[in-house]
Amino acid sequence: MKDKHRGYVLVVDDNQDICDLLSHLLQQAGYQTQQTYDGDSALTLLAQREPSVLLLDNIIPGASGMEVLAHAHAHYPQLPVIVITGNGGILGAVCAMKAGAWDYIAKPFENSRVLELVNRAVQTRGGVELSDQSSQVTQLRIANTMGNSADIQALTKNILCVAQTDFSVIIQGETGTGKELIANNLHLASKRADAVFIPLDCGAIPDTLIENELFGHEKGSYTGADQQRTGKFEAAEGGTLFLDEIANMPLPAQSKLLRVLQERVIYRVGGHKPIPVNVRVVAASNENLLDAVVNGSFREDLYYRLNEFVLRISPLRQRPEDILFLAKRFMNDVCVELGKPPLKFSPVAIELLTHYQWPGNVRELRAVIRRAALMAETEIGLRELNLHSPDPTPVETVSPSAANGYLDFLEPLNLQGKSLKEIKQLNTDYLDRVIISNMLKQTEGNKAETARRLQIDYKTLLTKIKRFSD
Repeated sequence: MKDKHRGYVLVVDDNQDICDLLSHLLQQAGYQTQQTYDGDSALTLLAQREPSVLLLDNIIPGASGMEVLAHAHAHYPQLPVIVITGNGGILGAVCAMKAGAWDYIAKPFENSRVLELVNRAVQTRGGVELSDQSSQVTQLRIANTMGNSADIQALTKNILCVAQTDFSVIIQGETGTGKELIANNLHLASKRADAVFIPLDCGAIPDTLIENELFGHEKGSYTGADQQRTGKFEAAEGGTLFLDEIANMPLPAQSKLLRVLQERVIYRVGGHKPIPVNVRVVAASNENLLDAVVNGSFREDLYYRLNEFVLRISPLRQRPEDILFLAKRFMNDVCVELGKPPLKFSPVAIELLTHYQWPGNVRELRAVIRRAALMAETEIGLRELNLHSPDPTPVETVSPSAANGYLDFLEPLNLQGKSLKEIKQLNTDYLDRVIISNMLKQTEGNKAETARRLQIDYKTLLTKIKRFSD
């Protein structure tokens, strides 16, 4: 008997035949479905009930697919959204994936592929939960090492969601954000925690040696191979293999890695005997792997084999509440190392720390604090930090005490002959432009994410941007 309660899927496509096909397919698999053909009614249905999965065409009448996607993420951050694109190929999906889609499927699609994605999305969202005690240990461990901001709490929740599965995971984050730390926490929270965690930096190994590092070699397989050597896959047996900066892996090695992930066997270099391996693979990259797929430097099939679950680490500049916590932790650690009593941060140093952009993220912060603690006697100030002044404080975070600074915004405006009401409106428009421009810079031009963070409607954002450019 089919399970009649596997989940509720909302299907949005302007083609009624496709909606009927998808709904019938999913209902046969045990899902409840509801379908609609335009963006406005999709927003209405989303307001009434959160689906388990949203199947969303990217080109629909009314509110656009991107608007519906932004709305869904704003109201249901954990909702997996699978975008249906008619553009074909990887290029048609890049925009949606960057805007936060969980995955995509191109028309024409295979029914089996649709079911596979929906089943995986439901399983990913539900996860296999840890015991309360294990969950609390993991949360505490991550909070003690990375902070307790809303972004880190959401990241921890996702780690707990996927930890007990054997899903392959991609960790996405800028250089210095702590991708290996997250990979290790994922391993420690998994059922493989008693086995080994093996990291491998794919960017630090010459192309000619990467396969040898991964798979090992047989004696005599090449000049200088005077004895048999096991690789990282064998070393990580039963545990987790962490492939850092996987975008740097050469294409021939990517091909062999894909084969290992599919067949779960390896061949040492120069060997012909298949060696079974039981290893969970976690990969990391400081660039968007979809971009690497588009430019041809990363295999599309390997990307989707690894992309069973994605963990995204926010850069430090987007979680200022973690900066001072980490600075104090690094300061205490280095003071113990140096045999010095704990130091204090001067008020102006605290202000600089929390507003500096930290292009090197946590790694840069740690280096700055260690150097400052070495130089300081009782207090860490501007001289010890030795940082360049940060960019001006974003307008949306200026405190009331800095209100006089708003007068600076009057300078570029022609106020002659304007009433007080008109002057207020001009300044409101100017502040909107500054805030939106700043947020677009932080999100690297991602309008859907910008709308979500500013908590405004996507269409409203587009209207404002158009008005600014006129």
